[in-house]
Amino acid sequence: MRKNYDLKTLKKKPGKPKVDPEATRTMISLKIDANNLAEIKNEAERLGMPYQTLMNSILHRYIHGELIDKKDLKLLKLG
Repeated sequence: MRKNYDLKTLKKKPGKPKVDPEATRTMISLKIDANNLAEIKNEAERLGMPYQTLMNSILHRYIHGELIDKKDLKLLKLG
C-alpha cells in the first residue's frame, strides 16, 4: 500500500445521497461485536420484538439524550 496519497486528485463518486431526509428508514451495514449482537437478540426476544427494532430504539433514545449511563445514575443518586 502506498504511504502517501494525493487527496486533491480524488473525485466524488456519482450516485444518490448517503442519507435521504425524506425516507422513513434507511438500510445500513454495520459490524457489531458478536457477543453484543447476541445480547441484543436475547433482550429483543425477551421483550417480544425484532432485534433491529430494539437497536433502532436504543439509537433513537441515545441520540435524544434519553439513555443514562449507569455510572451517571449512581452519581445522581448519591448527589
